[in-house]
Amino acid sequence: MSKAWQYFIDGRGSAEVTREFVLNSWKRCREMQLGYERVEKNYVLTCEKLQELCQDKEDLVKAGKPVLSLLGNFLKGRQNVILLCDEDGYILDSLGNPLFISKAQKVHLSPGANWRENIKGTNAIGTALVEKAPVTVLGWEHYVRENHFLNCWASPIRNTAGKIIGVLDISGEAKAESNQSILEMVIAGARLIEQNLRIEDLEKKFNFCRQGIKLAGEMLYEGFVAVDQDGIITEINQAGASLLGRNRRELIGRHVAEVFRSSRPWQINGYSLSLQLEEKGRKIITQLRRVTDESGSAMGAVGVLKLESEKVEAEPLWVGRSELTQRVFKRAARAAQTVSTVLIQGESGTGKEIIARYIHQMSPRCNENFIALNCAAIPPTLIESELFGYAEGAFTGAKRGGQPGKFELANGGTIFLDEIGDMPLNVQSLLLRVLQKREVYRIGDSRLRKIDIRVIAATNRNLTRLVAEGTFRLDLYYRLNVISIHMPPLRDRMEDIWDLVPYILKKCALAQGKQPPGVSEEVYKHLLAHSWPGNIRELENYIESMVAMADKPVLTLEDLPEELKKISCTTASEETPLLDRKTKSTIVDTLAKCNGKIAPAARLLGISRTTLYRKIKEFNINIKHHAAPF
Repeated sequence: MSKAWQYFIDGRGSAEVTREFVLNSWKRCREMQLGYERVEKNYVLTCEKLQELCQDKEDLVKAGKPVLSLLGNFLKGRQNVILLCDEDGYILDSLGNPLFISKAQKVHLSPGANWRENIKGTNAIGTALVEKAPVTVLGWEHYVRENHFLNCWASPIRNTAGKIIGVLDISGEAKAESNQSILEMVIAGARLIEQNLRIEDLEKKFNFCRQGIKLAGEMLYEGFVAVDQDGIITEINQAGASLLGRNRRELIGRHVAEVFRSSRPWQINGYSLSLQLEEKGRKIITQLRRVTDESGSAMGAVGVLKLESEKVEAEPLWVGRSELTQRVFKRAARAAQTVSTVLIQGESGTGKEIIARYIHQMSPRCNENFIALNCAAIPPTLIESELFGYAEGAFTGAKRGGQPGKFELANGGTIFLDEIGDMPLNVQSLLLRVLQKREVYRIGDSRLRKIDIRVIAATNRNLTRLVAEGTFRLDLYYRLNVISIHMPPLRDRMEDIWDLVPYILKKCALAQGKQPPGVSEEVYKHLLAHSWPGNIRELENYIESMVAMADKPVLTLEDLPEELKKISCTTASEETPLLDRKTKSTIVDTLAKCNGKIAPAARLLGISRTTLYRKIKEFNINIKHHAAPF
């Protein structure tokens, strides 16, 4: 034990060997009347409170984890622990030698503990926060004697505005030789965490997940790209990757100069840079705009990728030549121009969410949020907080500051409530109030929040039957069923397969970085012979499987999944084609359900009465014979 520390504690002054910042810290500790033998009161968070704090500091923890792992590899085999702390001195995460960690826990040098100077005395974490600079505190330099077995090195972590948001610390045995390179290692680690935070901040500021943007009433296929200050591509959306004809994953992490060719050298500071790529006779250009933090330092650049003097139509949400499909989209387009609530009904996998997104894109709210929530996928105990949000302290585990619900996030835009038939009764009454008043209360909060939203609901269940069984509110049903859209199953519109197959093939091939293969006539025959109980979702799964396993430019019978190979195909020479037989069967079943009444049957089929009469005559259907008895 050094005489310098003992002299100071005894009030006899201090030796000249004591460093100035350590002496200043000791003086602060004496003024605060801290005990010098042991810490009189440790501040340690419970597991629940620590979890809440880590959630609140999610960005810092996420940015710090890979750095802790990197430093852990450098220090492997040594008696050390690496600590990540927040700006208040609370330890959020740790990694290190298990034997030393058990020693450190005796003085609460572990996650959840607070190491501010006014609690633990002079120490690297707390003193670095006070000094706002990297520090080394060795053995006896700790104000409290019980910490003298520690050598500690710490460096503050700053955000893009220069504000301290945390501390990185390495602590080890005081018996070990003091190593100046460890302080340099800590400083480098803190800079790496800051770099990770900058990249995360850059990615958060720009939404690169859209497939296109709507301009002047038409879809203009555009991509988005982001690079960091070193010119490395940190994000590019699928549209941008498609324009470049490459896989998105292959582009992320590459230098922008490798992807684009320009007459000017790459430079991010000083000016914006125009880049272009000549590929297959097409000029793909981007204007990269410099992005800075609050202090004016360059963080990176963002830009829009597009074809020069050429517009490319965006991929449609869905395709289909059948009369039923065209009627659905025409009805959805008309519904989009209204403010009324829409209820979409149909079997699972028929594309109800696609229609909901189509309504949103065709509406005046197209530039606002589209928020989707599957009511069946969320436990009944959580759905209320998901929809309406909660206030701080509303329940155990609630985030600091509370959290907005899906209705607030959709304010100004559209909220899509899928599987509405599975919503619990107690939440149904709250939803009814939202539809009536257009206002929400967060759980545990008395503040009323006005919202402006378009509500689209969907279900594969029979809501009228649920109402009769008492599991769905009748008043909510009428509120939702203002505009009704029925999604016909794929078996009733089999001619759509000729359009859906190439569309899905292209989408799956693009996702897997392949060229879309062709499809032989035999494959189509098997697809048309299948009844498709899983509808379009089932078709997508089969095609994705075939594309993933295919090794030739054209899909043949060999590429079909075993389930489809076993299907007996109907040939064109037969008297009644398969498609006609299925259509006739569907009409007969629907007429039976509607007691032979034309108007309700036409509504269920999604066709006009005139078309239904024509089909009845074409298939020679006896209405009275097929009608259900009264």
